[in-house]
Amino acid sequence: MRTLISSGTVIPVNESREVISTGYVVINGHDIEAIGPAGSEPAGPYDSVVDARGMIVVPGLINMHQHPWMNLLKGLADGIRLEPWVFKLIVPARARLTREDLDWSTLLSAMEMLRTGTTCLLNHHPTFEFEESERQVVDLYSSAGIRHVLAAPFQCRTEKLPAYPLTAAQAKERMVGAIEEFHGARDGIVQMALVVECNAHHTELGKSSDELVRTGYELAREKDLRIAVHMSGGSLSMNMGFTKYRRQTGRSDVEYLERLGVLDERWILKHGIHFSDIDIATVARRGAHVVYTPTSESIRGGGIGPWRNMVEAGVNCALGSDGPAVDYSVDMVEQMKAAVYMQSIRYRDGSALSPAYALEMATINAARALGLDDIIGSLEPGKRADIALFKATRPIQALAGSAVQSLVMASRGSDADTVFVNGRMVLRQGIPLSVPDGAGVVQEATRRARRIARESATDAGAQLRWPQRADEVRVGAVRA
Repeated sequence: MRTLISSGTVIPVNESREVISTGYVVINGHDIEAIGPAGSEPAGPYDSVVDARGMIVVPGLINMHQHPWMNLLKGLADGIRLEPWVFKLIVPARARLTREDLDWSTLLSAMEMLRTGTTCLLNHHPTFEFEESERQVVDLYSSAGIRHVLAAPFQCRTEKLPAYPLTAAQAKERMVGAIEEFHGARDGIVQMALVVECNAHHTELGKSSDELVRTGYELAREKDLRIAVHMSGGSLSMNMGFTKYRRQTGRSDVEYLERLGVLDERWILKHGIHFSDIDIATVARRGAHVVYTPTSESIRGGGIGPWRNMVEAGVNCALGSDGPAVDYSVDMVEQMKAAVYMQSIRYRDGSALSPAYALEMATINAARALGLDDIIGSLEPGKRADIALFKATRPIQALAGSAVQSLVMASRGSDADTVFVNGRMVLRQGIPLSVPDGAGVVQEATRRARRIARESATDAGAQLRWPQRADEVRVGAVRA
């Protein structure tokens, strides 16, 4: 199948960082065959032609931190800080999530991501009570046509979890089977990674241990996999947040990995809100990657991380949304804009993080963090055809500035018109082609979401209460 995308404004995010004001991209099978200015297209024939006039053509966006199973829990926790959010919403709601609920949540998340120009996600998958949840998610995402890095949880028995059924060796053996089944599967759009939770919070709760971390890291080295982990996030509460566990353990999360001798380029560190200068220097020296989730950190009161410091230190910084139960949206265009705004606030400097760098975070930097920058993250001949076309004809997008500014600062994810993944068209004129009956998916997902909220007694969070007095303007005051 040979496709010509013609007459669009092309932002390849390649090494030269060129912007082609009127250009083309040729797709041949799974790959990009050619890219360049209009008038220099390779000779036909083409099986199809996509007219990209009035559109911005970019590498498909990559969401580096997603919990897709949370799609059925949106809108239940306004005004709740991260730590009580976990115990008041996530724990009881997850206990009511069924195997079928996971199916509908996965389908809904695939629709939302494709509809907003995301072509690849790092799925930070949890441990579920029901078996084969990984296979469910892989099958559904593959049929939807989205590139999927499944970060499967490496969990074993610890001193505080003596009843967990698997020793470290048994957990490793089980994970090897999953890796052999899924890594590189489905025409290469499925990859595997590991979740090895080891921050102070998880360690204090007994969900991690030195043995768990070392065994998980050893497996990642043997199989050449990335490792995802929540790192230095949450609020600064001394009673339940980052500060409490920092005081209890006497170390930062980065210091812990450094002491174990495992920190290297395999690690993808999510959040990093409370990284110290020493943490940043260590991460840079070891070549680990860090993922910024700006709207997640703001809505749960976590703070604004030192991202300009990380960039200046040479850390590879990527971008993610977090789970939609945290902050509603998995729109990566929204995340790019939020990253620029939040860093301007932290440093009181409008140039703290540029729109161009935010686009790099959502494309080539993300691909580099995944170890996939040789195949995705930029539009270059020989790379996989993961491509997003955004309409740029609304009045707000008519900027005097560059196409990069128009996309990052004046667009929305819903401006996505056409999306290709691995050379396959999966969105056309804003309609997902690979998820049949989108309206039906939304309707069924909504029904299931309301049932989960009702059964888990978390539905009170969905009730709107308008503030009646000046002292009720805070969400928490209204909810109290």
